[in-house]
Amino acid sequence: MSDPLSVTAILDGMADALPAHPPSDDSSDLASPYEVIALLIYAYLVALGFKLQGFDKDKKLPAECESLAPRLPPQWNSGFGSCSILYSHKQSAMAFSIRVNPIGQRIEIQGQAVGDNNICRFERPIGEVVKSEKLLVHFTIKDHEENRSNIAEKLQGVFTSKQAIADMLHDLKVNIIQKLIPNLQSEGSVETVEEANARFGHRAQEVAGPKPAFPSLSHAKPRFASAS
Repeated sequence: MSDPLSVTAILDGMADALPAHPPSDDSSDLASPYEVIALLIYAYLVALGFKLQGFDKDKKLPAECESLAPRLPPQWNSGFGSCSILYSHKQSAMAFSIRVNPIGQRIEIQGQAVGDNNICRFERPIGEVVKSEKLLVHFTIKDHEENRSNIAEKLQGVFTSKQAIADMLHDLKVNIIQKLIPNLQSEGSVETVEEANARFGHRAQEVAGPKPAFPSLSHAKPRFASAS
C-alpha cells in the first residue's frame, strides 16, 4: 500500500488540486514561489484530513470548497503578495489559517488557530526549495480538454529536489501542524471547543511567562529599589 504522505503522493495531490481550466486555456496557475509552496502545503494538509474552508476567516466558503474538492477554487491565489488559506479538521473544533509570505529571498509560513493570538511560523530560503525559472506549469490541451497526466512530473521539476520537498513538509509538520493539533495522529481523538480554548489559553500563558511573585519595582518602596 502506497504512503499517502510520500513526496510522490503529495505531488499527485498538487496536480489534482490545481483548478479546472476551460477548453483551450493552457495558462499556468503558478506565477510565484509562494504559490508553489501554498499548493504544496494544501496537498499535504488534504492528505492529513484537513478540509478547505475558504481564504478569509470572515468569509468562509465551505459549500463551494466542498463541491470543488480536491480542486482549489479559481481564486485560491488571488491575494496580493501572499497566499492565505483557511482549513478545518474533524479532530478539532478550531479553524486554522495557513499563510505563505515572501520576505525578500525567503519564504515565511505562518499557522494560526482562528481567534487565537499565537502564531506558529518558520522560514526557508526560496532558492533551497523552488526553481523560480521553472514556475510556469502548463496543462496539455487535447481535443479541447485538459490533460493532467504529466502535471505531477512538471511540478516536481519546479522544486530543487524531492529531498527539498520532504524537508519542507517536515518543517511544516514540526513547526506548525503539531503545535496547532498536537494529537492529530491519535485516531478517534476529537478536540472540543472548550479543550481547544483551554490549550491555546495555556500556551498564551507560557508565552507571557509566569506572573511575578512580588510587586514591580515601580511600586516598591525606595529602600528595595537597588535590590538585586
